[in-house]
Amino acid sequence: MCSSDLPSYEWNSWSLPCSSSSPSISCPLLGLFGKDDKSPSPEHVAEIDRLLDEHGKDHEFHSYDGAGHAFFSVDRPAYRAEAAIDGWDKIFGFLAQHVGS
Repeated sequence: MCSSDLPSYEWNSWSLPCSSSSPSISCPLLGLFGKDDKSPSPEHVAEIDRLLDEHGKDHEFHSYDGAGHAFFSVDRPAYRAEAAIDGWDKIFGFLAQHVGS
């Protein structure tokens, strides 16, 4: 964890991006989040979004109602088909835009 003005939230053994490391991000980011997730919580997602905006980083975040952690995981009770299907559409669109078809 780097020192920053952010609280030191832990995100499943990953730390939230620090304001001091955000400027070094050099690629577009796609984030797909469940609004019922606690790690990262919607508040954590909003803080990451704010930092990326503050540093002019190309990013696209989507949050899904009724979805928690691991909503993409088809073999878990947390799976949310509608959110996962939309998420895959977002992933393919993001890759087509930033990597090519």
